[in-house]
Amino acid sequence: MTNKITQPIVLMYHSILAPNAPAPGEREAGAELYDVSAEKFRAQLSWLKEHQYRSVTVHKNLDVFSRREILITFDDGEKNNYTAALPLLQEFGFTGHFFLIAKRVGKEGYMGWDEIRRLLAAGMVVGSHGFSHEILTNLLNTQIEEELSASRKYLERNLGIPVESLSIPRGFCNDKILRMAKETGYKYIFLSEKPAAPPAGHTSQPGRSRVAGQAGCFSRVAVKSNWTIDRFAQAMSGNAPLKEKILVSCKNSVKKILGGGAYDWARRMMLKIK
Repeated sequence: MTNKITQPIVLMYHSILAPNAPAPGEREAGAELYDVSAEKFRAQLSWLKEHQYRSVTVHKNLDVFSRREILITFDDGEKNNYTAALPLLQEFGFTGHFFLIAKRVGKEGYMGWDEIRRLLAAGMVVGSHGFSHEILTNLLNTQIEEELSASRKYLERNLGIPVESLSIPRGFCNDKILRMAKETGYKYIFLSEKPAAPPAGHTSQPGRSRVAGQAGCFSRVAVKSNWTIDRFAQAMSGNAPLKEKILVSCKNSVKKILGGGAYDWARRMMLKIK
């Protein structure tokens, strides 16, 4: 029996907020659900280190990941990724993938080019999170191509590096989006959802995309602001509380039924009521 798997567990973060640090503007409804405090992030990295997990990047051979190797990712490119997340990653000896919304680079609350270059110099990986963070499934094909291509070219031109990885904005994806992303030149595509449970008797592969099931596509575990260290440990074992599983299933069903625009409106209304 082998200890090798084809893809590792991939953790998805957004903001890492230091005490009293304000969140940036231009955020979507519900973004605060993913605001992880620097204190909790430190505790999670400490847990990973204690349990002998090692972070790797997409530049590693995708066929030889072990069960103790993980990917740590950050979406949106908020400035706290540089001021709070980077020092903690370095302290514990981890690397991270940072997916940038090209249009927001240098805006208030978001990293500028100098900070992004320092991430690269520290051994981190930079990828695209779309040009303007639009829900791609809402767009015409020409608009999708622009979102995917413009962001990649903009980052490459300003950073002088090949941008090979993409985090799908807002979690709305289908086979057409994946195909177009590959055609645009992205080799590694990161999704938001966890893979579907495999049929009985089938061996699952952590990280495998349920949207297309193709190599180079990574599903992720979204780390939430209210997670305790026990809940984090549970996620690392591939489990979740039953109530949470039901909520995620309901949310995904609503997303499929309503589509991007209607789902966003419904989410804003629910958060206001809450």
